[in-house]
Order: sequence, then C-alpha cells, then structure tokens
Amino acid sequence: MAESAGLSHSPTPLAPPMTELEHTPNVPSPLNPLSRAPSKTPAPTPIQREQREKKESLKKRESTLNGPNSSALGKRKANSTHAYPSPQRFNLPPPRAPDFEPPREDSMASHEPVPLEMPGSDQQLYKPLDLAENKRGYRYSRAIADPQFPHKQYYRSTSPSPHYARLSYEDADKWMRFGDNALTTSNEKGWRMVRSNVCAREGTLYYEIKIHRGVPPEGPDPAANGPQPHVRFGWARREAPLDAPVGFDGYSYGITDVRFEPMHRSRPSKFFQPKKAKSKSAKAAAVAPPLITLPPEDQDVKEGDVIGLEIQLPSLNLHQKVVSGIYNPAVDVGDGFDDPAQQLDPGAETINIIRDRIPVPYKGNSYFEVLDHVSSKPMESYADRMTNLSSLPNAQFSTASANKDAIKVAPNPNHELSSLRTLPHSAMRVYKNGRLIGTAFENLLSFLPPASAPSKTMGARDGLDDGTVGYFPAISCFFGGIAEVNFGDTPSGFWAPPAHLATTTAPQSADVEMTGIDASGAKNGWNPGRMCRPVGERYKEQVAEDVVWDVVDEVDFFMQDGGFEGKVGSGVEMPQQVKRGGGLKVEED
Repeated sequence: MAESAGLSHSPTPLAPPMTELEHTPNVPSPLNPLSRAPSKTPAPTPIQREQREKKESLKKRESTLNGPNSSALGKRKANSTHAYPSPQRFNLPPPRAPDFEPPREDSMASHEPVPLEMPGSDQQLYKPLDLAENKRGYRYSRAIADPQFPHKQYYRSTSPSPHYARLSYEDADKWMRFGDNALTTSNEKGWRMVRSNVCAREGTLYYEIKIHRGVPPEGPDPAANGPQPHVRFGWARREAPLDAPVGFDGYSYGITDVRFEPMHRSRPSKFFQPKKAKSKSAKAAAVAPPLITLPPEDQDVKEGDVIGLEIQLPSLNLHQKVVSGIYNPAVDVGDGFDDPAQQLDPGAETINIIRDRIPVPYKGNSYFEVLDHVSSKPMESYADRMTNLSSLPNAQFSTASANKDAIKVAPNPNHELSSLRTLPHSAMRVYKNGRLIGTAFENLLSFLPPASAPSKTMGARDGLDDGTVGYFPAISCFFGGIAEVNFGDTPSGFWAPPAHLATTTAPQSADVEMTGIDASGAKNGWNPGRMCRPVGERYKEQVAEDVVWDVVDEVDFFMQDGGFEGKVGSGVEMPQQVKRGGGLKVEED
C-alpha cells in the first residue's frame, strides 16, 4: 500500500546473532528456571541468626496489665528455689503507721427508703460498706502489720469483731443484707449466696438454720402473683459462685425449701437411707439405697422450721491419699482417723500449709489478697445439663470420647481426674426440728489440691493448700427470703439439736450410724474425728491455726535470711515492686 502511494522503502539491516548465554535473564523467572552458568567462585556462607523471641504486642501487654483480670499475684515471681515448699515474698513498700492499728469496725448502711426488718421484730438488716468483697478469682481476708514479724514483711492475719463463727461479709454477694450479729441474712434480688467464716475439712460438723421469711406456714400459694421469697442452704466450696443458689453446680450441695429436696448440679434428688453394711458382691453394691417418701407435713420447709445440716468427712490423711491417686479400697478400709498422724504411703503428697498472700490497703483497712480457686473444665462438664451420670461406667478408665472435656467415667475415689474423685466415708445428713429426715448425699467430691486449683493464667502456684480449703456452711436467699444460722457457740446453744450431738464426750446415739470405723470394725477409744461437733468450734481452731502458720512463716523466712547473723530480706532475690490489688482499686501508699 506504501508503494501505491509513491513512497520508497529500504530494508533494515539485521542485528548480529546473539549467543544463548546472552539471552538468559539476570534474574531467573519461575516459569523459566534456566540460569547463568555456575560461577567458579564459591557462594558465601549464609549468616546464621538467632531465633527471635516471640513477644506480645504493646496493646496486648497494656490490656493484660490494666484489664479486669490483672492481679498483683499475676506478676509475682517465685522465690529462689528451696528444698522445701515455702511461701512467696515480694518487694513491697514498708507498712504505714495506720497498718499497725487494729482493724476498723465494719460500716453498715440501713435499707432505704424503708428499713428492712425481720418479721415480728424491729431488728434491721444492713448492707456492709467499704469491704473488699471476694470475686471470681480473688479472695480477701483481713491483715494487720505487727513489728514482731519483720521477716514476713510485718503482716499477719487478723479479724474484726464479732469474734465467733458467723456469716462472712467479704465472702458474700454485694446484694446480701445482714443483722447486727452477722447471723441473719436476706436478699431482695435473685438468687445470691453467702458463706460462713469457718469451713469443714475433716470430721463431723453440724449447724442449724431457721426460716424467718420463706414458704408460708400454710404452704406455697399457687395463686400468688410474682416471685415469692425462698431460701436454700447447705455446704459450698470456695469455687461456688456467689450469684447463684447453693447446689447450682458441682461445688456445692444444697437443700431447697419448696418440696424439701436435695439439690446438686441444679438437679433435685431424694433423701435416702444409707446401707447398714457394705456387701462384697458387685451386684449388691450397685443397688441404689432405698429412697424416703416424706409425709405431707414435711414436703416443704416453712417459716419457723429449724433445719439441721450435718456433714461427715474422712480424715485429711485419707483425703490426701485420694487426691494423690494412691487410695486403695482394699487396704484403706477405715475413715483414716485411726491411722498415725501424718503417716502417708509412698507417693502421697505431704500435708503442708502454704499461703501466697500479698497485703493491700483498701478503704482504710489492710487485706491479704489471694488468687482464689476457680472452676475447672472437668467440673464444668460435670455440672453440664447434657451430662448424664447414670449412663456412665463406674470404672476408672473408659474409651475415648469425641469431646476431650466430656466426662467418660462417673466420679469415684480412683477417678483419673483429681477434681472428680470422691471421698469415702463422707455424707451429708439433714434434720428437721430435731428429727432425722435422711441422708441427702454420699461420697462428696474431694477438695484438697490438686482437686481445687487457682487460675494458672494469673500466675498462681497450684497444688498448695492454704488451710481454708473445704466445705463452708452456705445460705442462699431469693426475693426477700430471710434466714438465721446457729453455729452452736452461743450461750443458748442449738435450737433443736439431734440426740447424738456431742458437746463434751457424750457417746454416739445408736440410731445414727457413723461409718468411720477401723479395719477391725470397732471404734477404738475416744476419737474427736468421729464425734458430731458444732461448726462454731472451728472458729477457735482456725484462729489457732492462723497463729501457728504465721509463726511458721516467720521462722521460715528468718532462716532464709541467715538466722541471727543474717539481715531481713537478704535470703531471697525479690522481684521489683509489684502492683497490688488485682481485683481492687487500692489506695496509694
């Protein structure tokens, strides 16, 4: 077409041919992996770099330090390694002058706008103010600075008045109300709970509860509009939530006022008569005990009724064998109270009291902050509504399950999970107005560590017993229910005690069988572990235990610091000053 336009066109000279090497790109392509000819010069050796430590982001670190789960204990570091277990010490500022003063009296606020009074009385119920209340993951107890304890950083245990077994203001939900004597309680909201300041760890203990407002004397009103006042009562461990009734999960055993039924894992059951003798036949052992049918007058707990609750636990020696996994039912046939003190089989952990506590100032008082025990995955599965224990085998091991957290075997003393091991020779019996109704529960779950454990994510050490691990008397109130407890340490004593309740050395009654016997089947001599005692006696025992443990800790730290030739605080490399009050807004020093 260009020629038709009259234009001339000369051909372009061709470029000289290129070799194959010159066509090869400098950087090889993934689609063309050919490369240049290998060089005769050896390639340099690559630099070996150290593997970088994976660190959390700044945002995550700030949220961990300042978030709701931050704790002084979470940032604690253990002491230098010792050959024996020892409490932790921390680099804290010296005590202030007010820390040496006795604890202040608890402040109480009246109900507004109308005072909350007990029926038929002018006694008011108050709300405690300015207290360090126990929360999930944190537990608080009163502390005081004492110049006689310099090696343990001066602080020791103390308690404000009243000085007797009572309901604990700190170990209660914030909506609970109390009387002046801390023995009466109520709540205007949904189910809330309060525990006492004493706990049962071994032996047989008893306390009473009187209903002042609950089910009317004529029975529940089916035509009533709206929620009615109710009360539940029983025994609860430290892991049991305070915003739920007694018997809500696996950490508590309760009794309901309506229908008068035992309640555990939010499942009602019936009272039963325990077996008088244990048969060696497996078929006879699998037979359920006979249930008790309550008469119409006992089918509800009404206002004015007095309910007695008795708990029976084996010795701590036998309990330690169970949680250590060395319990042998063929050998350990008794309740352990006839065994020599502190004599454990090889493999069992020694019973020791270790308290990791840090003093914190709050609202003019000093408190010990402790990382409390929390619910475990096996216990959550145990309390789940989908778990049917009747369909599970009683053997120790079973086949694998699709859900790794699912319970494969029913709780028993030799369960593969320590939190689901039960205590032989343990039971909970219930009385009404002095009459034995029956046994509510047998084979209670064990509570000594490692069956109870704190949160590992907060930095707490597990497997330690601080001396206050056990079953606490617990009361739950609903929508105005009012109850009063009697721990038997008042001058008037119990309202309706059972005949076998021991105040001194009275023998047991024949109508209540105490299953704690030795291998020969006889009770050798006087043994306080098998005598039913008032819960109130535990208060003086716990005070004596606190004094002993404070002295033992002081001597321990005194020896770590070099004894008389040493210096206070020289026996351990303590971390930098920690932030105190993980669950509180503490005062600045």
